[in-house]
Amino acid sequence: MQSKFEFSDQSAEIWRQISLSFWNDDEQISIISTYLSDLGPISYEHLLFCFEEHKQKILRLVFNDKSITMSEIVAFREKLDALHSLLSLHAPGSGYTISLSKSHTDMLMWSHYASSHEGYCLVYRPIDGYLYQCPDRKKDSLDVSQGHSCSIGPKFKIEDIHYDDQLEAIDAFTLLPCQKTGHEFFPESTRLLHHSNIQRQLLTKNKCWEYEKECRLLLPQPTRFISGVSDYSSLQRLFHYDFSQVVGIIFGARMAESEKQKIRDIINAKLRKRFSKLGTSDKKNYVFDFLFQETEICRSSRAVKIRDLELNSMGSTLIPGTDYYERQLEKWKKFEGITIESGTFTYDPIP
Repeated sequence: MQSKFEFSDQSAEIWRQISLSFWNDDEQISIISTYLSDLGPISYEHLLFCFEEHKQKILRLVFNDKSITMSEIVAFREKLDALHSLLSLHAPGSGYTISLSKSHTDMLMWSHYASSHEGYCLVYRPIDGYLYQCPDRKKDSLDVSQGHSCSIGPKFKIEDIHYDDQLEAIDAFTLLPCQKTGHEFFPESTRLLHHSNIQRQLLTKNKCWEYEKECRLLLPQPTRFISGVSDYSSLQRLFHYDFSQVVGIIFGARMAESEKQKIRDIINAKLRKRFSKLGTSDKKNYVFDFLFQETEICRSSRAVKIRDLELNSMGSTLIPGTDYYERQLEKWKKFEGITIESGTFTYDPIP
């Protein structure tokens, strides 16, 4: 997951401004700025990846047919390394994502992401467009480096993916300090638009993936030039969701019955624990019914069909075929639920 930042062509003057921070020889600066400008348009990522190769070419251009000492070469290489360090320090982060989908009947989705129908699909119910952390295991911050941590909110916004065949490049020079590039500081409105464009690119995929109907939760990377590191560990990136927002499970068509039963036992135990605590807290809680389903693969069309198994409604198990089951199922499909606060139960609409 990364935005498309590019260094444009015809950017020799900007590279010259940046080079002035490291060199004072006009001829060398001219060669360096022209060479880097001629690389454009080039992505930030690709320039960093191939920087060693470009470094060797710049060395040959600068010192071609000249009598030089080893100390001059070493000094020049150190300045190129310093330029590389500057670019690395301000390189765009890719961030971390959790991918979800609004589709549960697509054959390819079940094949790709559920071990060829041997896995399962969890159904989440957003609250006002968010998924919340588990209250008992919530993370408020993540340590980045000594004396520096990043705050983490109690919830993650569900962001829809946009599908487009082309991404419009964002000016990579905007990631570098203004005193290096000579750029003016953005006014607030331009700065907000700039970050909005970055966010949109993080949420854009090629149209060939449109069938996935994807949405994402985003966790930004720490910024290297602020904290000295730009990664979280795998343990830091582990978050526990609030089980009350899990409202259903769909078993894959080829899932083993023993596996289904294990998962049923785990879910039912969690549901019993949840219902045993209803009304014991003054905090606002939402309660939703839980639907068990399974998939079937139609032999003629090879399409995925969903079959209802049972609905757990406020601790009672409802089997398909009764009027009460159908009424509760209709409420489930609308994601209706019960709000509990300070021991009071209400059926007000839940956002």
